[in-house]
Amino acid sequence: MNENSSTTEILCDSDHSVAVAYGAAESADQEKPGRLSVLIGPDGKVIKNYQDPDVPTHAETVLADL
Repeated sequence: MNENSSTTEILCDSDHSVAVAYGAAESADQEKPGRLSVLIGPDGKVIKNYQDPDVPTHAETVLADL
């Protein structure tokens, strides 16, 4: 657990390297990558990609996919 008592890891992609790898940005120099979420299972495999997710309902959508 981290200092916020969460068991979920969240990535901060400050250098945009992950955005480029997952296709949310064309290059690390792109000022604002597109909105993208990726659900990754405990085994490290991608379960689902969410391209341009709907912000108000996204959390519910992801929880339903778990």
